[in-house]
Amino acid sequence: SKRQQASAPGHVSTTMPGNIVDVLVKEGDVVKAGQAVLITEAMKMETEVQASIAGKVVAIHVAKGDRVNPGEILVEIEG
Repeated sequence: SKRQQASAPGHVSTTMPGNIVDVLVKEGDVVKAGQAVLITEAMKMETEVQASIAGKVVAIHVAKGDRVNPGEILVEIEG
């Protein structure tokens, strides 16, 4: 299934294609802005994907091993 494009402040996305190495949060978690929520791997480099805003994780659209594209909603946070 195709993921939707990030369009709101609480939509966490990545700027480059890659694979999800780890999901660091679960639905219901309260996160701070800048907190790492995912780890992605692209071109043998691991990158932390951070919460865009502070709030509660309301949806996680990826799992470990998933391939992701730039701009897709990976995690949704409600501030």
